[in-house]
Amino acid sequence: MRLVLALLCASACVPSVGASTGPIVAPAAGWSWVEFDDTRCANGTPTGLGINPREGASDVVIYLMGGGACWDAGSCFFVKSAWNIDFGYGAAQFSGERFRSIPLFDRALSPFADASFVYLPYCTGDLHVGTTTQTYVQGRPTSHVGAQNLDAFLERLAPTFANARRVFVIGTSAGGFGAQMNAWRFKAAFPQAEVHVLADSAAMVMPAGTRWSEWFSAWKPELPPGCSGCFDTTTAWVDSARHDLKGGRLALVTSAEDGLLSTFTGKSGVEFHAGVDDVVTHFAAPDTLVVPGARHVFLDEWTTTPGFVEWLRQFRN
Repeated sequence: MRLVLALLCASACVPSVGASTGPIVAPAAGWSWVEFDDTRCANGTPTGLGINPREGASDVVIYLMGGGACWDAGSCFFVKSAWNIDFGYGAAQFSGERFRSIPLFDRALSPFADASFVYLPYCTGDLHVGTTTQTYVQGRPTSHVGAQNLDAFLERLAPTFANARRVFVIGTSAGGFGAQMNAWRFKAAFPQAEVHVLADSAAMVMPAGTRWSEWFSAWKPELPPGCSGCFDTTTAWVDSARHDLKGGRLALVTSAEDGLLSTFTGKSGVEFHAGVDDVVTHFAAPDTLVVPGARHVFLDEWTTTPGFVEWLRQFRN
C-alpha cells in the first residue's frame, strides 16, 4: 500500500516540511505537509499535519479529520471500523487526500476563504482523545494516542498563529467528536483568541449498553479539567466544552437519524433521534442545525442541504 501511494505521489505530491520545532514556516501558495517525529499512528509510525497559510490572515481554521473508531481486536482488525489503523498516515496519504478538496477549503467558495487552514489527520481510532497503547493482538500494539498527537501539534501551531484573532476548530464525524471533546485543549493553546468549535455529524448521543465504558477503557481519554461527569455521560462533554470555550461558540450540524452514528452507538434511528433531541438542549439555540433524514457528513457537499451554507456563514460571524 505504501509503495503504491509513493508511486502515485511521485507526480502529484504535496511539498513536505521536515520535522522541526517552534513555529511552522510554510509557503502561502498552497498546502504543505509537516512531519512530526513526536506523533504516532495506531501502528506506531509518525504522522504530521497539512497546512495552507494565508498571508495576513487573522482567522485560522483547524480541521480534524474523521474516520470511525475502534476499541478491540474485532473492531480494529476484523471489522476495521477505523481508518488508517494498519498503514498510518503520512505525506503520501495527505497528497491523495480527497477531503482537501471539500468546499470548506475552497478559497473561491468557502465562508472561511480568507483564513489560514490546518488539516489534522486521523490514524489512532480513538476520536482524537486517546492517551494509551493497547495490545489487542499479540505482537501488534495499537497506539490510541490521538490526544497526545494534538498536544504535539498545538505546541507548534500556537506560536505559528500567535496573532490569530479567531480560531475555528471544525471536525467531521470522529473529528467532530474530537473537536468537542478537546475544546478545552484548543482554548488553552490559544488563550488570546476567540475559539469556536463546529462538529459535523458528531452528535454526542450516549451509546447503548456498555460501549461508552468500553471506549473509556480502551482509549483512556484525558478528561477536561473539572469534568468528573465526563466518565458517565456524553452530554457532560458538551457542557464542559461550552464552559471551557469562555464565550466561544459550540455548534453542531447533524441529521436527525444519522445512519452511521446510530449503528455506531448501537441504537435504532428512532432512538438516535431521541438522543439528538436531548443533545441539542445542551447547545445554544442558534448553534445547532438538525436536518431530517439519516445523512452522515455535510461539509463534503453543501448544495443539497438547504440553508446549510447560510448557517455556516452565521457561525463564522
